[in-house]
Amino acid sequence: MQKNLSILHVNTSHAYGGLELYTILLVKKLAESGIKSAIYCIPGSRIDEEAQRLAIPVYYGFKQARISISDIKYLRKIIKKDNFNIVHSHTRQDVWLCSLAMLFLKNKRQIFSLYMSAPSKNDIIHRFIYSKVTAITSSSEILNDRIRKNYPILPEQVHLLRYGRDLSVYQKKHEDRTYIRDLYHVKNDEFVVATMCRIDPGKGVREIAEALLLLKPEIKTKVKIWLMGEPTLDHTAADGTRVYELQALKLYEWLQEFSKRPEVENRIQLIPFQTNIIPYLSAMDIFILGTYKETYSLSVLDAMAMGLPVIGTNSGGTPEQIENHVRGLLVSPRNSQDIAWAISEYVENPNLICEHGENAKNWVFKEHSWQNKVTKLNALYSQALEK
Repeated sequence: MQKNLSILHVNTSHAYGGLELYTILLVKKLAESGIKSAIYCIPGSRIDEEAQRLAIPVYYGFKQARISISDIKYLRKIIKKDNFNIVHSHTRQDVWLCSLAMLFLKNKRQIFSLYMSAPSKNDIIHRFIYSKVTAITSSSEILNDRIRKNYPILPEQVHLLRYGRDLSVYQKKHEDRTYIRDLYHVKNDEFVVATMCRIDPGKGVREIAEALLLLKPEIKTKVKIWLMGEPTLDHTAADGTRVYELQALKLYEWLQEFSKRPEVENRIQLIPFQTNIIPYLSAMDIFILGTYKETYSLSVLDAMAMGLPVIGTNSGGTPEQIENHVRGLLVSPRNSQDIAWAISEYVENPNLICEHGENAKNWVFKEHSWQNKVTKLNALYSQALEK
């Protein structure tokens, strides 16, 4: 590992989902490994809150935008003044910001971690922006293939770096399971089918809820569905009030009304975002991700690490994570009937829950340790500086 690495992570997102949470954890782990690390974010964002809580050095930007003159000038000043030799961008907007801020700065390199889809970027403008990127990383082989096809970079600039997880914390505790299930009135012979995600139309939570009504009566009486999360955050107002995206808020309100319908029979529970998810994972039996197009889900990794089988949509990077009939079951996106089938398959065959859950846990522990991630990322940083 090259000495004197100094990394500035840039994430100007206002939201706080898997991408934002992972950015903070990554900075924390790099700092713990002895690498000078800091973050550039928007004041008052959830990333800012978590960075302060974890005592991570913070630089404040002005706004999230592809081209913000004030941010470009200020970020350039920070890079030069505090001698950051690697700038690590975490959203597509931030790639523009970092590439423009780093123009004509010698001996500085940009690493971009892609968490979302990889549509074509081969026009002349993107060729210029991505010419300032030394390497792109993702956690998915499927996504990396798309990056090589659609992005204006060389194939060898694309690297597979699996997400890191704190594997030691994924311990099931009987007392946690009992407490949480009692809290939500779940009987011992009932199956908790749960998702953890932003309440957003693209996450497929409506289809998960509606699947309950498609279960056979004898299956329905054995199932409780937990929808765990909050509407997608648009921004935080000056007074600290959180303002949610309109379509996400409308969906959340629909779910509230749907859960009260007589035919639902109190079998759907809306649970707010939880900082400590381990007790809730202990209380679950089956995890589900209904997203229309997920690149590579952190919540799926969390569930698998706790030994839960996963029902996921056959799109994006989810098939790579699940491997159909090995670590879970794949269903069609936007398809409540398929979700109902998969739930029934597990309820009627409890041995599959154990088999797929054990396979899932073994795979996550092999592929997703933080130690492997930090070691490989540090090597990539050093390699980038040597070019």
